[in-house]
Amino acid sequence: MSRLELPVAGAVDVGALRAALAGRFSGEARFDRLSRALYSTDASVYQIVPLGVLLPKTEADVAAALEVCRTFRVPLTARGGGTSQAGQAIGPGLVLDCSKYLNHILEVDAAGRWARVQPGCVLDDLNLHVKPLGLQFAPDISTSNRATIGGMIANNSSGTHSVIHGKTIDHVLELKVLLADGTLAHLRPLNETELREACARRDLAGEAYRAVRRLASQHADEIERRYPKILRRVGGYNLDLFVPGGQTRENGDSPFNLAGLFVGSEGTLGVTLEAKLKLIELPRVKAVLVVHFAELLDALGATPDILAHGPAAVEVLDRYVLDSTHLNPEASRLRDFIRGDPGAILLIELYGDRPEDLPPRLDALEMDLRRRGHGYHVHRAQDAAAQGRIWKLRKAALGLSMAEKGDAKAISFVEDTAVAPERLRDYIAEFLAVVARHGTRAGVYAHASVGCLHVRPVIDLKTAEGVRRFEAIAAAVAELVLKYGGALSGEHGDGLVRSPFQEKMYGPALYGAFRELKRALDPLGLLNPGKIVDAPPLATNLRHGPAYVTPNVPTTFDFSADGGVVRSAELCAGVGECRKKREGTMCPSYQATRDEQHSTRGRANALRLALTGQLGLHGLTDPAVHEVLDLCLECKACKGECPTNVDMARLKAEFLHQYYREHGLPWRNRIFGHVARLSRWGSRLAPLSNAVARSAVGRWLNEKLFGIDRRRLPPAFARRNLVERYLEWRPKNEPSTSAVGVLLFPDTFALYHEPEVGMAAIGLLHRLGCSPRLGLPRGRRTERLTRGAVPEDGVASDLVCCGRPLISNGLLDDAVAHARHNVERLYPCAAAGTPIIACEPSCILTIKDDYPALLHGAGRRQAETVAAQCLTLEEFVEARAARAPF
Repeated sequence: MSRLELPVAGAVDVGALRAALAGRFSGEARFDRLSRALYSTDASVYQIVPLGVLLPKTEADVAAALEVCRTFRVPLTARGGGTSQAGQAIGPGLVLDCSKYLNHILEVDAAGRWARVQPGCVLDDLNLHVKPLGLQFAPDISTSNRATIGGMIANNSSGTHSVIHGKTIDHVLELKVLLADGTLAHLRPLNETELREACARRDLAGEAYRAVRRLASQHADEIERRYPKILRRVGGYNLDLFVPGGQTRENGDSPFNLAGLFVGSEGTLGVTLEAKLKLIELPRVKAVLVVHFAELLDALGATPDILAHGPAAVEVLDRYVLDSTHLNPEASRLRDFIRGDPGAILLIELYGDRPEDLPPRLDALEMDLRRRGHGYHVHRAQDAAAQGRIWKLRKAALGLSMAEKGDAKAISFVEDTAVAPERLRDYIAEFLAVVARHGTRAGVYAHASVGCLHVRPVIDLKTAEGVRRFEAIAAAVAELVLKYGGALSGEHGDGLVRSPFQEKMYGPALYGAFRELKRALDPLGLLNPGKIVDAPPLATNLRHGPAYVTPNVPTTFDFSADGGVVRSAELCAGVGECRKKREGTMCPSYQATRDEQHSTRGRANALRLALTGQLGLHGLTDPAVHEVLDLCLECKACKGECPTNVDMARLKAEFLHQYYREHGLPWRNRIFGHVARLSRWGSRLAPLSNAVARSAVGRWLNEKLFGIDRRRLPPAFARRNLVERYLEWRPKNEPSTSAVGVLLFPDTFALYHEPEVGMAAIGLLHRLGCSPRLGLPRGRRTERLTRGAVPEDGVASDLVCCGRPLISNGLLDDAVAHARHNVERLYPCAAAGTPIIACEPSCILTIKDDYPALLHGAGRRQAETVAAQCLTLEEFVEARAARAPF
């Protein structure tokens, strides 16, 4: 049987296809180059540009999409959060994204402990909804704040606590599925009579029941011989559930339930419309032990002994991953429980019914570890906050392991193997030897409890040698998995990266059965083709291959730390942390719109494709890219929360600078960029300026000229600015001679709009035993107010706006001038060790983060000295209150 040949995008009449959808599809149908670009990647190493993107609002929309795909012979790939690491969420036809609209929790039965949800429902949303009932959906994957239930079903996801909770397949009760011919199938447990009736149906659902029964019976012996006897096997199709007698079913002797076939099928057999899920009770009490080991293999060798104590989870993080936490600001703050420089740590969690149950178990476990010589330090966490910090660091491991600068990355392609825990140490030793033989290294983390470790070799796929290494390591690991009786895919699925090894994994007979099953349920081969069976070669469709060119794009900002602006955009690994809706602030605009183009990932992808000239996008002057970046608030939350440190604020500023240089600077940007000058004059002319700006006519003009909604009341200008108030306050509040000097950088709002905020900060610093000095802004009014005054030691004067408004509006040439000017005046204070703070965080962070990247040579070195002394007001007060060194 040869592989099915599918039409390429150029062979499809897109106009006719769109016309066929019109009037029948109530959701969003996008065929523009930008949307196609945004959905061309997931969290894998692959890239396939789709023909179009569909965001259905109803089940009827899904049916209409599938019918159009049949008519035009166009593939259909269902997608959830796009966090898949094997490439199963991308395809050449239409991509069906259910996460924006089909994301509802339809019904919850607390007594029956089940929930009914749509496929786009995010796992954390479901668990938050049922938490007041004391319930949860058990599989707890690290991407829980953005992964959808539909994606978890497609992948048969599991997570940290699979040693006690199993995989998604153990918690799916029923599925409503749309089959390839449009048949709506309700898949649920059937008794023998119902099964006979199902097999007698003359539609595609009946064919599915007949094919599964026949193939499972025909290949029963081969299934027993070739399917790995471990918990973490998610590759291939789940024919083992349907072997006559049911002895290999994960659900034991339960009735025949075809839903088990669709779990883990990666959307290749049907499209999930709805799922009925089993819920479990939340654990009543929990505790965590963090065991430190000098070497990774020692940690893995200890795992079988730890499993004898009945843990709920045993997770491992190796030195490579732990070291990468230093690269991320948020992760580095979570390292307080780590002692020394461990080669690996094990995170061991225990559950109990009562608080008094756990201490004896923890004591017994610690005693056993000491008796056996396992580990050099044990950290115990019993309160919820401490445990939360530990698990937050563990969840970040996925992105952190990909956070390296440069072209060589720790990539996901052999990270999903699983073996029996008692064989894990020897297996990983050989695995790492394979990696070393190919001249590279790897990070290791994840689920030691079930023998499923994520090993990510560092490879540069932009080179021919890197691609050869990629293929060679993948082939060698496949052989190693077979040697140890393991599974090639233990969690993340087959996709494009493991499907090429299916025949090696399961043998020709079972692989033939898989292909026959696929043909029976999807005769035209339209549903997510190339996944599980009939896959393209491993190195096909790489996002970065030998032909990929990383251009050298001149910029005003210095992106050399990332290897240039293109590599700065390439930092995005696609893990989708920016799609979360809670736990932090990234990404505010995505949280409002739930649209991929407004996520940090979407913006980074659009920039990368534009900078490399793909899909007809034209670099830093493309209007479509401007549209993607328009809603970025430049809040820099991504700089702190993105695991790979994508700095979209800086990327946007550089883009705007070059875009407006090409297309002309709007008056709106010119006004907002120089808002400090406007505020200075507004304060000087108050209260007249307030009357004009806040009048109905003034607000109407703001809307017409600058796009400010007339219902928004502009901030009031203060007639007496901060400098005046400070000069009145200062003589009456002389500090003691032992007071710590600190310089308050005057931000525009504190100066001209809310001087009471600035004075409150000065008063607080004074009460903390400091000698606060106000940096004096440039201006004739300041000169007049300070004329004749005795100069203050350690005060910078003639300061200008920090430049944040200039940067945000694309006026980088002016921002460079401001940075150079302020650095020259702040440097003497910084060199003397004086802390520099501001009431406005974005103001001080501009000096700290952006000035060194805007200046060069001696100016940059001075800017780095200034940056080292910069603190937010909150950071300074916290340190001062604790009497910590500044």
